Amino acid sequence: MRFFFYGTLQAGNLNPAIAAIHGRLVPQGPGRITGALVAVPDADGWLPALVPGDGEVYGQVYAAGPEFSAEDLAALDRYEEFDPASPETSWYLRETRTLTSGELVTVYRMNGAPPADALPIPGGDFRAWLKTQNLPEFQGRDSA
Repeated sequence: MRFFFYGTLQAGNLNPAIAAIHGRLVPQGPGRITGALVAVPDADGWLPALVPGDGEVYGQVYAAGPEFSAEDLAALDRYEEFDPASPETSWYLRETRTLTSGELVTVYRMNGAPPADALPIPGGDFRAWLKTQNLPEFQGRDSA
């Protein structure tokens, strides 16, 4: 299984559960996907959401290592508030998409329209946008 992470799931997030999962993922390098990014404000920081669009979203590709488990995938789903048994009520959806390179990856995208207070991220790079805006990254409320 290969993942495309464009926001708080990228390496460097201070959430302990996400950091632990990264020990079981193998970085594959940068990637791009077609779409748009918006930044969603939260009391615990800003988080990005992939939404439909014609632009490019920048992130990192990771491969599941030999130690990556179904429990790790379930933890990622919980962090992204995705419930495979009830996708229609999930905050994000987990789906297979194609990178601009043609590679198939698993990605989380926003389910439905973003909140009214979401801000567009010009250029499609969440962490670069956070730096230019001097805003904190969402770290999660608790462990995944």
